[in-house]
Amino acid sequence: MPGFLDFKAVVDREKLRPVRFTDTGRGRLGKLLKAAREIRGWSIIETEMVTKEYEAALFRTAGDPVPKDVGISNATVSRYERGKLESLDWRSLSLLCFVLKPIDPVTNQPLEPINALYIACEHPPYNDAKLYD
Repeated sequence: MPGFLDFKAVVDREKLRPVRFTDTGRGRLGKLLKAAREIRGWSIIETEMVTKEYEAALFRTAGDPVPKDVGISNATVSRYERGKLESLDWRSLSLLCFVLKPIDPVTNQPLEPINALYIACEHPPYNDAKLYD
């Protein structure tokens, strides 16, 4: 399909790579999230409740009405932990990162949601298996 990709817009073609979630990456992210939850001593149901309270507080702080569907269901928390999500929802992933505060294996600081996506995609430097031993 001529003209579909315009490589002139790409500064360095060698650095261009597909960005897709991998089974290994989702599994690694899930293990980090589960470890963070277990360090806090929370069950999956308690994690659901904490995410609901956290997101509701954000709405109240902004002066907005609290929607009924705040937080993350325990089934979704479980799927994240098992790496069984085909797609990662930015809102849910952000809530889990902010509430659980998993440790970033590269920076040793609380994991930022964008870096969680890098883990799920096995994007460098998060693709080094030694980080997850």
